Amino acid sequence: MAELKIMTPLHIDILLILIITCSATALGYIFLVEYQRTKHINYIKHVISLVDVDEDDILREKHLESKNTLKNKVNALMLRAGFRFSPYIFVLIFLAFCFLSGSLFALFLRHWSGYVIGVPFGAFIFYMILQAIIDNRKKKFNKALAVAISVLVKMMKNGIGFEQALSKSVSVSGSKLFRDIFAKFFQEKNTIGEMEAFNNLNQFIHSKELRIFALAIKIGRESGGQFSNTLEKVEKTISYREKMQEKVDVVTRESSVGSYVVVLITIFLYFSLNGNFDGKLHHYFMESPYGRFELLGIAMWVFTGIMINKMLTKVNK
Repeated sequence: MAELKIMTPLHIDILLILIITCSATALGYIFLVEYQRTKHINYIKHVISLVDVDEDDILREKHLESKNTLKNKVNALMLRAGFRFSPYIFVLIFLAFCFLSGSLFALFLRHWSGYVIGVPFGAFIFYMILQAIIDNRKKKFNKALAVAISVLVKMMKNGIGFEQALSKSVSVSGSKLFRDIFAKFFQEKNTIGEMEAFNNLNQFIHSKELRIFALAIKIGRESGGQFSNTLEKVEKTISYREKMQEKVDVVTRESSVGSYVVVLITIFLYFSLNGNFDGKLHHYFMESPYGRFELLGIAMWVFTGIMINKMLTKVNK
């Protein structure tokens, strides 16, 4: 007869964390749906109560509110990160991530105060991951933009028109991200204008190089005639910025490697000292009433040091 497998306390804790996380996520979704429904009803009541107010005032007030809503801010972050799903799902993922982080901290500390530390920590880690995705997209876009401008200048020097050269340079940029973003530009420029279409690209990618390129085109359009010389100067500027960014990335990476080496040395010392003292170090930190809090404090202190080092070595481009 097969032996029955008995769940260990660790399995039970993990199962409880999963159940609590799923329940909290579902509850959060219900609250969001109910909040949106209530907000819509209140908006209808508000419009009805303003029948005697001038129509321009109502539209102006609504426009100002729409620019500052949390939903629009979340949408802006999602567009820059390249996410194309509902902002409500994004918020639920964020809440679930924070709650899961708090649950892991509470499980480690075996105390409810783990949520107080873990939830803000989870929010910070989530923001760091999101910012890393946005920065990575911007770097890919800028590299492709440098290639596209180089091809654009060469084609214009050979007598090809700007519109045709721009379309061809985008197609040979070698970046799907770059082609997708500029596809929106080509769709909009004939309806809302070239400069306005360039401005709309900022919601998908926040790039100084793109703004320099758009400004050069604007100056070239206003001056009239061939402006390949202006674009050639822009190409040199953007290429120089890309080379400097690569050097900065190398220096920053070396600094980050140094920080990680310090962390590895700390972990190595912990296990070495624990072995020399016959496991007493591990027993103190993991079994004593305040040992887990002290170990978590040490880990958070090391993490804070890494973040400070990262901020000091970061160079905004």
